[in-house]
Amino acid sequence: MEIRQLRTLVAIADFGTFANAANAICLTQSAVSLQIKKLEAEIGIKLFDRRHRPPMLNDRGQALVEQARKVLELCDDIAASGTDLPLKGTLAIGSVPTCIDSILPRALVMIRQRHPDLNIRVRSGLSANLAAATRSGEIDAAIVTEPEKLADGLQSYPICREPYLVIAPPDAVGETDTELLESQLFIQFSRAAWAGRHIERYLSDRSIKVKRGMEIDSLNSITRMVRSGLGVSVLPVGRNQSEMLNGLKWLPFGDPPLNRSLIMIERQTNPYTKLVSALTEVLRQVSGERI
Repeated sequence: MEIRQLRTLVAIADFGTFANAANAICLTQSAVSLQIKKLEAEIGIKLFDRRHRPPMLNDRGQALVEQARKVLELCDDIAASGTDLPLKGTLAIGSVPTCIDSILPRALVMIRQRHPDLNIRVRSGLSANLAAATRSGEIDAAIVTEPEKLADGLQSYPICREPYLVIAPPDAVGETDTELLESQLFIQFSRAAWAGRHIERYLSDRSIKVKRGMEIDSLNSITRMVRSGLGVSVLPVGRNQSEMLNGLKWLPFGDPPLNRSLIMIERQTNPYTKLVSALTEVLRQVSGERI
């Protein structure tokens, strides 16, 4: 049984449905469902009456929710008791470029002020590569796009959500995201990246017929290409990155708008979990997310 499973269970009780709970704690609905299934398997009882749509907590589920609240309160008290103690050591992390260009610098400044003896090394990369490096122990943790399925041996913590936006030259023809995307050559965010695959799948699901042009793994490079009038694109745009949109025509991608979740991942046996947790909490504060 994991603390995050109990937090998810309590979120469902508080917000009424799996979908609402997923939005509140920055997870996908499938991730929430998977956590609940694992929890039920571990304790050997069903917590929800699935004859109802949406599923409803049964009596055992309600009882466990009350127990979970007490456990979580105790855990939060324990965590709070050590927050004033300065952290020491070196933490090697990876991060997707959008986070480096948005919330990570401010988070590093804040954590350095709180813990001056904590040294954090950062490297940039695509989510899949960073996940592999985390799993192998090459780095201690990584900020990545949430995948459909997390690799065995890793655990994750939500940080924030980033919207996907359609960006186009200012004179591009089109009033909807579909019209913009079909108006010019499409500059694809690399499908080697999890975010790129997410975009590609959504384009296919919506039957949007783009004219393939370039495929690039740098968000800044794609933005410059679009600003130069070479095509249109779909990108995740992080908080504090509004300057990327200067001089561009842009619209939310999808209705409701499509988002990606940024998460912190680490090995389940990571000896630096306390350092990772401290950085994750600061990243949430900077992003404005309430988890």
